Amino acid sequence: MTARAQLILANRAFLDHEAPRWADSPSTASSGGLLAAVRPVIAPWDGRTGTTWIGVGMGRFDREWVDERGYEILETPRGPLRHRRLFFGSATWQGHYGEVANSFTWPLFHLVRVDLPKATPYYPEPHPPSEAGWQSFVVVNQAFAAAACEEDGAQSCWVQDYQLALVPAMLRERGYRGPIGFFLHIPFPSMAVIRPYLAGEARERLRAIVSGILGADLAGFQTRDDVARFIDAAGELCGARPAPGGVEVEGRLVRLGAYPVGIDPQEVLDAARRARPVTRVRLARELGLPVVVGLERGDFTKGIPERLRAIAEAYRRGHRFAYIGIASPTREGVEVYGTLEAAIEREAARAREAAYWVGCPFTQVRASVGWDDVVALQRDADVVFTSSLADGMNLVPLQAAIAQSLRPAEERAVVLAGVDAGVAKVYGGDGREGLRAVDPLDQASLLEGLVEGLAGRPARVSDAFIAKVREHDAKSWGERFLADLEGRC
Repeated sequence: MTARAQLILANRAFLDHEAPRWADSPSTASSGGLLAAVRPVIAPWDGRTGTTWIGVGMGRFDREWVDERGYEILETPRGPLRHRRLFFGSATWQGHYGEVANSFTWPLFHLVRVDLPKATPYYPEPHPPSEAGWQSFVVVNQAFAAAACEEDGAQSCWVQDYQLALVPAMLRERGYRGPIGFFLHIPFPSMAVIRPYLAGEARERLRAIVSGILGADLAGFQTRDDVARFIDAAGELCGARPAPGGVEVEGRLVRLGAYPVGIDPQEVLDAARRARPVTRVRLARELGLPVVVGLERGDFTKGIPERLRAIAEAYRRGHRFAYIGIASPTREGVEVYGTLEAAIEREAARAREAAYWVGCPFTQVRASVGWDDVVALQRDADVVFTSSLADGMNLVPLQAAIAQSLRPAEERAVVLAGVDAGVAKVYGGDGREGLRAVDPLDQASLLEGLVEGLAGRPARVSDAFIAKVREHDAKSWGERFLADLEGRC
């Protein structure tokens, strides 16, 4: 039987209501890797069975759409979804989301190989949360655990990502009777790298997070390297011992596994077929220039200043190409992002000047772009240039492979990915199938990857790469995790 999610707990709601009920403007599903990955395993709600999604109410008009307990039925392309929203005050949310999740956990967990705050001028040091901030994090996680326990306790519960890392242990403490799963969409850090940031309370906060994850029956990670690093941390912080298939803690086996996230290839392909070429691409073609595209959220983990520096150097060396860079706004209001914006603006100005002197169009903007335009850029690029300093997976290279499948093999792009992104670990980054790993902290590596990519070397996106992306799609990812969680083979 095909595995389908029964109960999903996620920091994000499936969608936010930004318009009142009476308005003729339907709400659309939220964006982001987590939502894209989980959507294919949602089972339609038939009034008694199906998927229930519990998330935070953040939309301006969310309260208008739900009943007194926060429930509503959402109509989705995959059928009705039973949805519950939890609401929190601004101070609680700021402590949970701004202080713990995104000023401590997020920057800490991306330190997988290199001490990035030391290696870059803009990557923030992970700030240990205040006592009030930590208590807010606990309150939010407790609310999710309590809401899950109000559901039928016999169903499997799948907890998503670092914002809810305490929930698995809380569910176990509350006597939740169904299988408890947890999946970490971001990397897990190296204890050797993060140890300087674990003085005082920071170590105890991380221990609590790891202990929370250990409350799961099955904890999933993006790569085998993430699993190995988690085993190290669980041993050092919580006394867990390695065991076949996972770790043993307090006499109980916690199964651990690598479950690389995929995409929905048909969703990308549909957009690639209907999307019109972006104007900037059309103008570059009229000039006879190849097109280099950089698309991602404007996050300090994405290596955007480093990429822009390589772009500028390529122009200075006389290489001619059009560059289109778009960084979508993310985590608005989180203070640690201010330095990043200044670094991007500084490097963009230098690259723009270098482009001017060789007569090439250059664009770097901070903007939200529609899905069709995103896929059109991925489809029509000659080089798709991602440069994450570290990443759980990075879905852009996978989307680009599917979008590029509409082009003749000899005209397809070369895709560049950061060496510490999950996509490079899972799909290989030697370039022979069109995906080449580059080190964002090594300007020679970035420049060489770009210049070789402009020449179509070492290889363009191959049919084999496309086939792998199709095989390991989001549906197979979710079904594999859920089948393992529920003990099915």
